[in-house]
Amino acid sequence: MYKKSVQSMLFTFAVMVFTVSGVVQAGEIIYKDDITENVVPKEVLVKTADNVIVMVDSSESMSAINKTYKKPYYDLEKEALVAGFDRLPDLDYNVGVYKFTPWEALYPVQKFDAAAAKASLNKLPAEPAGRTPLVQSLNELETVLKDLSGKTVVYIFSDGGHDKTAGTTSPGDKTAELAKNYDVSFQVIDYAVQERDRKTVADMGRANMSSRVIPFDAYVTQPFYAMGPLYYSKWDTEVVTSSEKKVAGYKVNNIQFTFDKSDLSPEAKEALDGVAKFLKEHPDAFVALFGYTDDTGKAEYNVELSRRRAEAAADYLQKTYELGSDRVVANWYGAQNPIASNDTEEGRAQNRRVEVSIGGM
Repeated sequence: MYKKSVQSMLFTFAVMVFTVSGVVQAGEIIYKDDITENVVPKEVLVKTADNVIVMVDSSESMSAINKTYKKPYYDLEKEALVAGFDRLPDLDYNVGVYKFTPWEALYPVQKFDAAAAKASLNKLPAEPAGRTPLVQSLNELETVLKDLSGKTVVYIFSDGGHDKTAGTTSPGDKTAELAKNYDVSFQVIDYAVQERDRKTVADMGRANMSSRVIPFDAYVTQPFYAMGPLYYSKWDTEVVTSSEKKVAGYKVNNIQFTFDKSDLSPEAKEALDGVAKFLKEHPDAFVALFGYTDDTGKAEYNVELSRRRAEAAADYLQKTYELGSDRVVANWYGAQNPIASNDTEEGRAQNRRVEVSIGGM
């Protein structure tokens, strides 16, 4: 049951792209028959976090209407969380759900149970109301982090607004302090409007190289933003060409990088040009980019370098072809998931890469 559900989830949200023997120049279309009849997938999900904490915003600002979906942010937030709990695979995570306006444990950190986590959202107030003691709640978060072991990913819904008390630290300084003292990263789901609030959100998202800011609309529509920091997939497949032309995806070789660099080569840009052309021709498709390094150097620096590589590819697609953040998703994992031995220069060269996945077909 688990294997079937995971395969269904992954094929629903992405037709994974693999490096296969032979030369693929700018890319190659994958057809539906390749997926349904002639591909034998062997997937291994590798978790990259041990603990997942969600900080839910129920403050008055969440009553604002989202312009894209014509619904209150509060309703969209809860819907996105329910969908996220349904998607989270059974990889032995500890999960906690906390309301931080003000702080309240809806589902204290424990072994993940999707039904119980979703049910905990019923404890939220029917309507959003009240202020946002954000720094105070981050102090409360620290009391939770102290008792956890392993890597923790914290999701915070925030528009950057918060109660300001003289003499207290800023939210950005507090998340940076927590990232320094604990093995934690912050994924800040942003719905800020005011410029000063955008800065607050951006500061929280710079806590460390594993942290980021995610646009609210992109988070709601794009599951790779939520799942990317929690696991990656290792795949082994054999693709047999089908003569029936039902387009399901697009295959492109890994984008390679020279040692300690994140610059895109002409060959990389050519491959991304092919990806962009495919996305333009298929408006329901999206691309997920996964950055990696070899194991040379310190782990923290490799996370930063893999981020620069993934974001270089994402920036090229977004800026050159005007593709939105809901259609281009970057994630990064440092030296994790090597595809070749790091004991040789040839192997290290293969590991300095961005993997490209097209989905949504």
